[in-house]
Amino acid sequence: MEATAILITLLFSFGLSALTMPWFIAKMRARGQYVKDHYKKDKPPILNNAGILILFVTFVTIIVVPLIFRLFVKFGVVFPRDITPLDTGILMVVLLFAFYGVLDDYLDVGRFSKILIPLMFAYPLVIVMTGWDPWIPFGGYMGVNNLGLGIPGVGTFTGSMFLRYIIVPVYIMVVANMKNMHAGFNGLQSGTALILLSFLLLKSALDDNLTNMYTIAAIAGAQAVFFWYNKYPSRILEGNIGSLAVGAAIGAGFVAQHYLFAGIIMLMPHIINFLMYLYWRIQHRRFPEDERYRLVKFGNIREDGTLEVPNRLTLKWVLPYHFRMTERQVVYSMYMLTLLFCVLGLFIPG
Repeated sequence: MEATAILITLLFSFGLSALTMPWFIAKMRARGQYVKDHYKKDKPPILNNAGILILFVTFVTIIVVPLIFRLFVKFGVVFPRDITPLDTGILMVVLLFAFYGVLDDYLDVGRFSKILIPLMFAYPLVIVMTGWDPWIPFGGYMGVNNLGLGIPGVGTFTGSMFLRYIIVPVYIMVVANMKNMHAGFNGLQSGTALILLSFLLLKSALDDNLTNMYTIAAIAGAQAVFFWYNKYPSRILEGNIGSLAVGAAIGAGFVAQHYLFAGIIMLMPHIINFLMYLYWRIQHRRFPEDERYRLVKFGNIREDGTLEVPNRLTLKWVLPYHFRMTERQVVYSMYMLTLLFCVLGLFIPG
């Protein structure tokens, strides 16, 4: 019954998003909400900030679906009447990161601020979480409550507190930023996010652990519709509000389900991309005059439609740096890589 309720939530979100997306695109077009598509000839304008609709649909779904479930009771079908505190916590985390995405779209808050300030955004989820014994590679499940650090005049800082108050905020912040960074091509961010959300739901279903996945299901439904409009050739982009909110949802979903290491495996392409970017920034600081490490945000497109990228220091640029590839081909290769690691993540216990 839980799986059916999750499926209804996902389908409601999908249907509502499918109905409202054309209207939203028309409204954004009328308001002139455009940015440049840097990987098309002549860099044509493209609509932006579809993340607003993803967020709106998610909230409407979470409000309306429990009301629908209450009506089902009259017909003898019992579904959850309210979402859980963990689901509410995930929703609040998504809202905070989305708001921060709006600030970044209009004010460009900078990368340092994206690391420091969002740490506090995880606490609506942290305060409703209880301690758990995390699964550690080669060590199995570890009882963290047996670990603790005595602080004079304060008390004992337990392993469970460290897990919830330190690891969880850092985990969500890192995932949200990595998701925001692994973008730039039509359909890249939305497609990989949809794969991650789908496998998070699949793993939860396989583990019979769907109780706290209603927010994730609502976001996945809206994301599926957005992907249709965002895939190559894209008609609208998500903006930072969309990429940060969906990234935060993925990170919050992994920690709410206690899938810390499974999440790390599924997110491995994003982690590799982040480490490559970190290496790039370090090398640029060491050798600021070296053209190999010059900071550039976009590549170009050749006359034959293939990508011309400045270096191989982000994951999406590695293949087109060595081979002549189109934007669509590179994005499909990133999908395949994400799928591979998501399948591997299904076999990681926690």
